[in-house]
Amino acid sequence: MAQTKKGAHAINAARNWEGQDITALLSKSAAGLPAISATESGTPGRSISFTATTHDSPIDLGAGIPDPKTLPASGLQKALDNVLATASEDALRYGGVFGFEDLRKVLAERQGRIQGVELRPENFLMTHGGSGGIDAVCDTFLNPGDVVIAEQPNFSGSLRTIRGHLCKIVEVPLGEDDDFAVRVAEAIQRVEASGKRVKLLYTVPDFHNPTGATMSLATREALVDVCAEHQVFIMEDMAYTEAYFNAPPPPPLYAIADGHGVIQVGSFSKIIATGLRVGWIQARLPVIESVARVRFDMGGSPLVHRALAQYVDSGELEPHADQVRALYRQKCETLVASLREHCEPYLNFKVPDGGFFLWAECIGAKAQDVAREAAIEGVTFAAGSNFFATREEADTTHIRLALSYATIEELSQVGPRLRDAFRRVVD
Repeated sequence: MAQTKKGAHAINAARNWEGQDITALLSKSAAGLPAISATESGTPGRSISFTATTHDSPIDLGAGIPDPKTLPASGLQKALDNVLATASEDALRYGGVFGFEDLRKVLAERQGRIQGVELRPENFLMTHGGSGGIDAVCDTFLNPGDVVIAEQPNFSGSLRTIRGHLCKIVEVPLGEDDDFAVRVAEAIQRVEASGKRVKLLYTVPDFHNPTGATMSLATREALVDVCAEHQVFIMEDMAYTEAYFNAPPPPPLYAIADGHGVIQVGSFSKIIATGLRVGWIQARLPVIESVARVRFDMGGSPLVHRALAQYVDSGELEPHADQVRALYRQKCETLVASLREHCEPYLNFKVPDGGFFLWAECIGAKAQDVAREAAIEGVTFAAGSNFFATREEADTTHIRLALSYATIEELSQVGPRLRDAFRRVVD
């Protein structure tokens, strides 16, 4: 279209709008959230603030996204080509509220086998990634002022979503023990004593973001009992469940409760590719039907759903997942060895059994100071305060190192670079 000269209407509109502060027009939800710069939104996987670096050989430990070399482009291309060749008309129109049925059938078979529960396509509703599933659950069950319990620390993106629904977040520390369910029960009782009720508990039980911790079976069972007693929905985020290094994690909360009171959110993002933007909600039928009532976005992409159904059903996903797990195990071993060799006086951490993250405590230094000096060495990561609702007030000593994106060679260099950063801060 040819460019047109600014007319009187454009000049008048500019006169009335340019320079105006639109914050007074924001919804209460938007006004209560921190701003994100559009000029920085293209950085992969970054939804929280990170320290920038101008180093010639930067090592990015900030983004929790898959290794680019693991993306199964050829398998997905083959599936996409086949869909377009055989079902283009159906694939290129709007999708339904629940998502492509064949993909839900594939998920029901696969997730039922993995989790040891009986599932049907009716137990699934496809979403725009795991984050879309979390948002849909919040849309369905939360009102402004409702109380949600979340683990402390926790993924900032999920906290933003819950806070965006104008809910009060009560954080319960994960701790180093099996008493998390006890602390949750105490938090629920305090809320009930104040005259309110807890609507939802949000948890990442497997290879937690950011701590990398895995919830024990005893804690899972106790948590199901506590939440059932008080009729608190559990939203179980399974983003990292399949990214185990050696052995799968304990049974999910959904399986322990046979789905009663548990809403599970899953995603293909971490095991296949984040750019697919395909996730799902797994729940009993009344929950799925309730979520469908508030969906007005014309559904997900039938093209992508059909291609994924073919890719998963072809059997290619299982060997791909095995290769991904082996690579991330090697990456974790490399990072741990580098840190132990060079940073032993400065860092305290536990080795995770899976996932994308290593959560470390800085000894004798503040995390923000270490992050600043590490950026000079070309290593960028998230300070632990990003994963607390009260930010720096709650945590000044932890850092989260994402091991998934960097190469093995880069991960081997993290230790000496961080050591030099610590020396400048501590010594």
